[in-house]
Amino acid sequence: MNNIELLPQWFIIFYVILIGLCCGSFLNVVILRGLSGESLVFSRSKCPKCNSQLTWYMNIPLISYIFLKGKCAYCKEHISIQYPIIESLCAVLFCITYLTFGLTFKTLFLWVFLALFIAIATTDILKTVIIDIHTYILAIIGFIFNLFNFGYTEIQNSIIGAISGFLIMEFLAFLGTLFLKHRAFGEGDSLIVMSLGAIFGFKNLSIIIPLSIIIQAIFSLPVLAFEEFKNKNIKLCLSYIFVFLSLFIVGFLNLNSFNDNTKIYLSITIPLCIILLWSLKIILKDLKYKKITAQNSSETEKSAFKLLPFGPALILSATILFFYLDKIKELILNFIY
Repeated sequence: MNNIELLPQWFIIFYVILIGLCCGSFLNVVILRGLSGESLVFSRSKCPKCNSQLTWYMNIPLISYIFLKGKCAYCKEHISIQYPIIESLCAVLFCITYLTFGLTFKTLFLWVFLALFIAIATTDILKTVIIDIHTYILAIIGFIFNLFNFGYTEIQNSIIGAISGFLIMEFLAFLGTLFLKHRAFGEGDSLIVMSLGAIFGFKNLSIIIPLSIIIQAIFSLPVLAFEEFKNKNIKLCLSYIFVFLSLFIVGFLNLNSFNDNTKIYLSITIPLCIILLWSLKIILKDLKYKKITAQNSSETEKSAFKLLPFGPALILSATILFFYLDKIKELILNFIY
């Protein structure tokens, strides 16, 4: 790779972006055919609306979408915005990875991981479905990643991380069945954490899982607050907003710590914790009411507690760790000590 690095930087970046766009185009096929159950190898590209087979110049990543003005050349139906988003996202992530780690074997592995991350997160967002084979491939490549010392841990810790990650999520899901009468997490989420354990090892799961819960809360709480606002349940809407704001305020206080000015710190955090506990009490009371309502109606219990899928939060937290693992560890150590 040393000879390649002699090429102009702009030239390498151009090809990295091109590779990312092509990979993103392929990911769109993987995602849609994975959800539909179609063959990934033997079927030619076609319009999902009219089933017309597409020519090569209709499959150029991003460019074809722009020139076709987001419409099928045959039936003139709108093409999903998913196509250019996935292609662009893949290109951007590939470029950031290259600029961070250079042309190394680690970069090549991270490109594969990020491509699988995009596929897993997208199927979960679109249909709340995790395709098992994607997580298995991710775990296997994670083992290889650490076996040849390109990764974040030793191979034995990678294996322990995969097993323990799956068991941790299944235990949390079991707790959900005890308190909520249904799984707290889907089986697909357990498989995702298994694969992340294979990549990062057991110790780093202690960062990934809490971080993903925070990310999930940041995205879910505004959605829940808006739903309650539409239902004119202002008290519950404000409760979700208070919990949402508390995450940022507590994080800000801990990061700054007011130069060890304990009195100021306590004068802010104690009232904040009281408000937070009050908000959680209202939310839990509402969840209990919805569970009883669901049991006495045609709704399922699960629908009463439906939140955004958890897979994308796990994927996002793992992506953050690719680039900021050392900084996050340093931040945690500074907070503890």
